[in-house]
Amino acid sequence: MDGQMAYDINGQKILLQTGEGIFVNSRCFHYGYSDTHAECLFICILLSPQLLSVNTYFIQNYLDPLIQNSHFPYQKLNPSIQWQNTILHDLKILYENNITKIQPFIILEKSVHIFRLLSENMNFFPDYDKNTEDILALTAMIGYVQKNYPEKLLLKDISSAGNCCKTKCTSLFQRYLNTSPMIYLNRYRLEKSIFLLRNTSMSVTEIAYMCGFSNTSYFCELFHKYYHTTPGKFRSQNK
Repeated sequence: MDGQMAYDINGQKILLQTGEGIFVNSRCFHYGYSDTHAECLFICILLSPQLLSVNTYFIQNYLDPLIQNSHFPYQKLNPSIQWQNTILHDLKILYENNITKIQPFIILEKSVHIFRLLSENMNFFPDYDKNTEDILALTAMIGYVQKNYPEKLLLKDISSAGNCCKTKCTSLFQRYLNTSPMIYLNRYRLEKSIFLLRNTSMSVTEIAYMCGFSNTSYFCELFHKYYHTTPGKFRSQNK
């Protein structure tokens, strides 16, 4: 909507300018960021395939060839290209019309239109199926972290979840998420602590242990490193 954003999809970086957008297909690792730490204004909409799952025939012949296509990980949306601009317009309508009250017919209409345009104009990325095994391994390891983050986790535990060695585990996290497995674990724990600080009356110590940190001082040290404040001050400012 305003500013610019770098977007990473399966390790490939795309620069998005004001007015542009991007469609990210299912089973892809993706995140937006700014190398310069500049702010930008954007909207993010999840299009659920379940809205279109009418019957088995439709899913197998029309829906899966789009959302299960490993050769079509993403589509950059440029307002100067008519069909892509139509999708951008549909997304704005979806967002603006559903802010205060859900409009189910508008959601269905625009979702179907967007899926049709994407299906008719799919790009083909011939090399993307080569990464399927790595992505499945990384998915398993991320799922393991998100399920077991309150417990004591070591690198060997995370790598075992993906049936790979510690070296490959570290390499996959660095390649697709631009971070290490243990840093990802700590950041995920911190995100969980943010929710508890905002929405519960639990003490900082209770939250630290609830989120998997071995002691309160380490939790506070990491919290300050990433958020430049203490958990207590954050809570008082974000109730």
